[in-house]
Amino acid sequence: MKDTINEVHDNFMSQKEQTYKNSNTDVSTKPEILEQGDIFFFYRPKVRSEQVRGIEDIRRFFMVLAPDEEQELGKIYRLFVIGKKSLPEIRESEARSSERYWARVGGIFEDPKELANDLQSDEFRKGDAARPVGEGKYAIIKHRDHAELAYILELPKEPGEAQKELGIEKEASYIITVINPNKPAPKGYPSAEESPTYPDSVLKEFSANEDFIPLSKNLKLIDYQNAQIILIGSREGRDVIKNEMAIEIEENENQQEQTAEIFTKLKIQRDKVPTKPLIEGKLE
Repeated sequence: MKDTINEVHDNFMSQKEQTYKNSNTDVSTKPEILEQGDIFFFYRPKVRSEQVRGIEDIRRFFMVLAPDEEQELGKIYRLFVIGKKSLPEIRESEARSSERYWARVGGIFEDPKELANDLQSDEFRKGDAARPVGEGKYAIIKHRDHAELAYILELPKEPGEAQKELGIEKEASYIITVINPNKPAPKGYPSAEESPTYPDSVLKEFSANEDFIPLSKNLKLIDYQNAQIILIGSREGRDVIKNEMAIEIEENENQQEQTAEIFTKLKIQRDKVPTKPLIEGKLE
């Protein structure tokens, strides 16, 4: 099984090493934006951590994708739990198997207030609410035979110690694949406590001989709780993303704490969460 996993992901990673060419003449390989919207990052400290000094004091790391386009059920907010409590490293060479990070959809929310309540809740003790640690714009892009999640960070203005600890770059993209729920969890990866709540119409997207499928096949694959994905570091830097994928994500360069969308759109209450990680890039 492990050889199969590596073979599939090696194929994806080989795409990363090829510079995008002939974008103006070959329509079949031209990158396509499948979705775009707001991206947010949060972390929750460990139960007994009075002060967060590093990743060893962090219990969970979250990523939220809020698409601009309404889905069939209206506006949605996807909450991902990142397994290794950080985003994977982006390497010039092929990613090691240990740098292919597992994540799962921890929740699908239609009301941002419900998501905010979930993140702001004190799970074990007063003060362990999830801390906002980044916000920006993202796009899911179909590139050749795979999909990439690309983003640009708007807050903090420049990544600080908090972002570096969690692997949050200023601009980056990640190959994103979906684990086949019809097969046992691939060796080396955890499994969700519960199976994804896919309807039969979506389950048909998975073939019996695939361990993973590219998200570009159907974005609905991440619209269900407990869906499992793999993130692989692909590109870093705005110019690299623009030159290799012919895509530029627009950012709000005037974004300030007072207008932070994590408070205005996501309905996180400023007085209920520490803000230094988001505004100053400092762990708290």
